[in-house]
Amino acid sequence: MLKKIFKWIGFFLLGLILLFVLFAAYTGYKEAEYKDTAVPYINEVIPQISEWNPEKAKSFFVPATFEDVSQEDFEKLFRWFSKLGSLKSMDEPVFTQVYSGATVREGASTIVTYTVLGHYENGEAQITIHLLDLGDSFEVYHFSVNSSALIE
Repeated sequence: MLKKIFKWIGFFLLGLILLFVLFAAYTGYKEAEYKDTAVPYINEVIPQISEWNPEKAKSFFVPATFEDVSQEDFEKLFRWFSKLGSLKSMDEPVFTQVYSGATVREGASTIVTYTVLGHYENGEAQITIHLLDLGDSFEVYHFSVNSSALIE
């Protein structure tokens, strides 16, 4: 009886290990897939968004962004981000996740998420950027900045 219990625990643990290995392999595959396309796009877009010019930045975002956010709020957000000052440098973007799904509103889509540490005049900022994969290009789906320099 005890042998059967240990046998089932062994199968369960083996299943968990296999699941973990498959997940790690899938994540590595997806990360490699986007390294040649998403990372150069991020390296191009973040410095331009970091100029904190809402009109210039607007062209990088998916049009649906402006269905939920007024132009006034978008400009206010960029004025607040401008407290960081100009971008001095940024670290290599780090792949976080990829999400593929469908919604009634937007249909099928793939969202790729990266985090980047940006070094600005007035401090460092952890940037999380979600990109909508359009097949041959990207658009910024969501952009967030986390920095203690914005609290002051």
